Amino acid sequence: MEVIITRSFLKDLKTKPKAVVQAVEKLISQLEAAKNLEQSGADYRKMEAQKKGEGYYRIRLGDWRVGVEYIHPKIIVIRILARGEVYKYFPSAVI
Repeated sequence: MEVIITRSFLKDLKTKPKAVVQAVEKLISQLEAAKNLEQSGADYRKMEAQKKGEGYYRIRLGDWRVGVEYIHPKIIVIRILARGEVYKYFPSAVI
């Protein structure tokens, strides 16, 4: 799968602990190796309150959530936020 990383994700990642950064690197490797999101082995869920046709998901990494947009065969990594914040700022911050 093609993984596209946004500037907002890189900015968020700079402030995260080293263990989280390592977990994210592992996750991105898994996503690149997989044929689709379902086969990646990631703990993902579709975000609620989306318009029809949107593909926003959150991927769980412990107490952190990675906000992504999935448009097969691409996955756009948009944000990494704490568990409580991701539901406030993603995907509404994308628009």
